[in-house]
Amino acid sequence: MSETGMRTAHQLHFGGQPSRTNLHLAAIERAVVYTAVFLAPYATLRFSELFFTFSDFFFCLSLFLLLITGRIRSRPLEGATSVWLVAFILLFLGIMLGSLFNGSPQRGLIVMGQYLFAYMILMIILIRDDQREAYRLAGIFLASVILIDIHGIITFYTVGYVPGEGKGIVTGGKRLATVLRNPNLAAAMNALTLPILLFFWSTGRAKSYLAIPALAIIIVTVVLTSSNSGLFSTALCLAVFIALVSTPRLLLRLALGLSIVVGGAALFGSKEMLPKTFQTRVLGALSSGDISEAGTFLSRAALMEEALHIISEEQIKIIGLGADQFRERSVQSAPVHNLYLLLWVEGGLLALIGWLLFSGVGVLLSLAILRVRGDKRALAAVITTILVFLVIALFNPHMYARYWTMPVLLCFGLGLTQLRGTARGRG
Repeated sequence: MSETGMRTAHQLHFGGQPSRTNLHLAAIERAVVYTAVFLAPYATLRFSELFFTFSDFFFCLSLFLLLITGRIRSRPLEGATSVWLVAFILLFLGIMLGSLFNGSPQRGLIVMGQYLFAYMILMIILIRDDQREAYRLAGIFLASVILIDIHGIITFYTVGYVPGEGKGIVTGGKRLATVLRNPNLAAAMNALTLPILLFFWSTGRAKSYLAIPALAIIIVTVVLTSSNSGLFSTALCLAVFIALVSTPRLLLRLALGLSIVVGGAALFGSKEMLPKTFQTRVLGALSSGDISEAGTFLSRAALMEEALHIISEEQIKIIGLGADQFRERSVQSAPVHNLYLLLWVEGGLLALIGWLLFSGVGVLLSLAILRVRGDKRALAAVITTILVFLVIALFNPHMYARYWTMPVLLCFGLGLTQLRGTARGRG
């Protein structure tokens, strides 16, 4: 049924106008989805060892309320919705066929269940037609990440590492892990959320007196994590976003400001002001040019070599070995921290192409914004989010945790509302 048909059926059911009960349920649903979005980065808050978080519970409740109030949109991503569906189908077929042929259908169903929630259900819930709702959802997620960062920075300098507590806010190696309990994840999350902050700042929805401290908090957090991949992703995000929205006048101001900062650091600063772990893990590799000094590069490179060897030895093309089979065969008994290789091994080229098509939706959205000469700041938010998402995939295994897809979907939502607004203005 088309979206118009759904709305018509809904109005007939409620006597031509939304009932008071329906309006109350819609208000409750908004509160529920706001709670879900705020809790999404707190992935350690879960009900059991199964990856089902408090945030997931509220998302399920939100989906239920959307269903009973008839507010499910048939094409959340407009014309690109079909591409998103094809992407998921290819990913599903790749993982499930490999799992079935190699005797691990249960693991295939579990992995694809997680992908279904992160890529399909969240897409239905988070992509809203109302521009104000799109802004609120993105703002709530940004605020949640900033609060996590503030808590982490305070803990880093006041409490530090607490022996015996397992994975804590600060690791034994003096790296900030935040409540995510993972330094690389904390840095990647900040890099992926940064386009939302830059969009709000560049459009004036976040004033400079709020945006500049928030940007400083994100940068300090990334430095304290001592994550090479996180630092690279953050720098890439800033560079691409600035390049896309900049004018000659802005570039001149940025160059002047950068020269002042660099000059001041050269005169009064010292690398001793930086955390020791950052000096050894990040600055050591940068100054020597030896990438093997960059944290855990050697062990991850070994896993990538294993993956390439398995692909060559098994002649994996269309269908792979099935979910979690790389871990079973690996000498290190760990998944390769490169999603492209992991999908190729476990789901074949079918799954890999499917996952890449998700980012292709972002490309289609960017082209649509360009075609109507829409807001270049929305364009920059979509492009930088996709780029950072693809870069982060180089350093991570399966990316079905909700905090990976939420910033992407929220930026898609921002881009779509801008695109619709431009179309209506010209209509």
